[in-house]
Amino acid sequence: MRALRTICSIVLLTSISGCGLIDRVRGGDTDDQAPSDDAELVAADQSDAAQPPAPKQVQPVTGLDRFKHWTPRHAFLNSPTIFADVISDSELIVATKDAHIGVSQDSGGSWKWTRTGDTVRAVTGFAGGPYVALHEGALSLSDDGLRWRRLPRHTADSLIGVVAADIGVVAIGNNGGFVHFAKDGSAGHSGSLPDKFKPKALTELNGAVLAWAGKRGYGTTDGRTWTELETLPPIADGRGYLTSAGSCSIAKVGKRRGVACTVSGTAYGIGEEFIVENKGVTSLTRDGGETWTTAALPFKGANAVFGAAGGPYYAVGNNGAVAISKDGGVSWIDQKWEASANLVAGLVDGKTVIIVGAKGTLIYSTNGGDKWENAQPPIGPGLVWVGRLDGDFVVSDGRKFASSTNAADWVEAEPVELPAKPGPCTKNGPEDNQQCRWNADVTTPEGIPEVRGLSFRGDVGLAIGDTALVGVTTDGGASWTTAHGLGLGRFGATSFSVRGDQLLATDGARLLVSTDAGDTWSDGEMVRKYTINAVHFAANIGSNGTWFAAARDEVLAAKVSPKLWLPAADEPLKGDWRALFEVSDVIYVAGSKGQLLRSPDGNSWRAVATGLAEPVIAMAGEGDEVWAVTGYSRKRNNVLLRSEDGGEHFIVVGELASATDQPDLRVRDGAVHWGDLLTRDQGQSWTRETERYFPGLVDVQDGSGIEIANLVYRYGRDRLYVVTGPGERDWVRIDSAFNDGGVIACDPGSGCWMLAAGVLYRPLGG
Repeated sequence: MRALRTICSIVLLTSISGCGLIDRVRGGDTDDQAPSDDAELVAADQSDAAQPPAPKQVQPVTGLDRFKHWTPRHAFLNSPTIFADVISDSELIVATKDAHIGVSQDSGGSWKWTRTGDTVRAVTGFAGGPYVALHEGALSLSDDGLRWRRLPRHTADSLIGVVAADIGVVAIGNNGGFVHFAKDGSAGHSGSLPDKFKPKALTELNGAVLAWAGKRGYGTTDGRTWTELETLPPIADGRGYLTSAGSCSIAKVGKRRGVACTVSGTAYGIGEEFIVENKGVTSLTRDGGETWTTAALPFKGANAVFGAAGGPYYAVGNNGAVAISKDGGVSWIDQKWEASANLVAGLVDGKTVIIVGAKGTLIYSTNGGDKWENAQPPIGPGLVWVGRLDGDFVVSDGRKFASSTNAADWVEAEPVELPAKPGPCTKNGPEDNQQCRWNADVTTPEGIPEVRGLSFRGDVGLAIGDTALVGVTTDGGASWTTAHGLGLGRFGATSFSVRGDQLLATDGARLLVSTDAGDTWSDGEMVRKYTINAVHFAANIGSNGTWFAAARDEVLAAKVSPKLWLPAADEPLKGDWRALFEVSDVIYVAGSKGQLLRSPDGNSWRAVATGLAEPVIAMAGEGDEVWAVTGYSRKRNNVLLRSEDGGEHFIVVGELASATDQPDLRVRDGAVHWGDLLTRDQGQSWTRETERYFPGLVDVQDGSGIEIANLVYRYGRDRLYVVTGPGERDWVRIDSAFNDGGVIACDPGSGCWMLAAGVLYRPLGG
């Protein structure tokens, strides 16, 4: 008699002192004694109580603190998402190539974004927080996903991987260094892996943290002591995932790469159920293919799958491969037959199980698999089929047949018609004891940006890719919600305008409009392509306000709907229009060669003569008095102009003392301010305004009197200043915000906005 023997793959360790690493990697109980019934009840109660903590919410931020952290609008993120982690069923975290981090606490329904100080190499986190970002040499933690704090650096090694584990935060370095922190970032320490081991990846498995490279690995259960693993446990390769929608991986979807969750292969009918097998992956359905229980076999491919409705199920393959599932297809236990014959077919009938294969192999059990025997049917050595006929068991080698009433004793029998080779399945799948070829998949929507990466935890999955793509599924890939950037040009947005909930932005080719304070954006339609230099929304021109765009060879306006853009005048307005200004409810557009057009209604436009070839780069005014400044040239500095009739005509006041391409023109209570100079006599004399001057100060317009400015430096980092007191004497410099090339505009309705490096940001408190 031969028997099936159970094979258990375990991870053996060379040595370990008091940490229970073997049991943790196995996933077993570390206590040798079985728990009592009362202990099980207590454990169940504790399990119910130990739900993941609710994510920490952002507390209201007011005053100066709101400008310390700025959140980008997802629509303007242009860099690809390159790292992702599914923290829990509801919490997700991603990072882009340009160091923006997004956190969702509602399964992808909404995202909170921020930008960290330098490149991100990985992201992870604990359920309920804190969230973790890995940098080249250190870690950052955040309780809310928006405000990040840097932890002390503990190693000179270049960090490459991080996990948020039961034992805390563990990170490894390229040369074998490691760091370990408590969950809250305290108690940090570092060291090096034994034997100068250089790991390539890091993961947590049943509470233990494993670092590995190739077929070698080390594990720890305390973050300090590492022990070599004799064999590595099965570790996902990150390319394919088994979910309730099938086997999910990155594949071609339409013209781009997306995610396809596929169930394909030979389908085996088992009562009203059927199992599809392909290359060692089984997918069981009880609802005609609507949902699947997908699992991996302990061998690479099955020759047959069979069983009883509701289980147990059997799979057989080459070299004596046998696996059984007693948990509804969730997992398969290896029960390899001691002989090496290829097994090709099987049958379950009540308590009787029969398996046949090459070399005349026929093994059977009459007690549901508790005990196995073998039999010798009087036909050829290669059995290929087993079935039921008129109450008897029948086997065949393809030409001859044998029958039995008890699975033990066999006699030759008359031939019967063997099943044909499986054909394509109908939409309902195979009938009981029938086979067919099943092929079905579900994918991410066509038209989304290219998918570059994929991550799953159970049925919750994240697809990441171009233009900050975040695709989320909570049903294993059967359906997806996606969000991503608008796919702007190489440099992102180049100009924007805000007035209340109305926002307008451009990347030089597209006009992007929002009417809900930046929550959603749509493209404006134009009659042809234009090179757009500037945009502006004039709330007091037209019945509902008018949107303007200054472009090469045309001035465009959206007067009825922000989605429809047409030439602003009946006749073409020729010129390379570079800037738009609104002064006392009149709109002006300035050209590159000194041209200046004026319109009080957005319909009729009149040329205003300046007599200068340099373009107007700044305008301001009060009432009928309008001031303008031109750009500087080789011949002269910036020139100041004044109009006394509401901008109809201008007087040349004179050259300004120095040349600049960063204009700062303001008019307040009859005084004209140019940079840190002011004049109260229409430019005849000038005085210095303050001891400390911040060019481009913008009133935050919330009644607080706070002003804000971003100083752009050509050879150094830009500096963001918030002025909190009169005379610009009380000020704070903020270095925590990303403000590269930042241009700031504030509105009393929607607050402050900053366009920096092509991305539109808002301060944390609005």
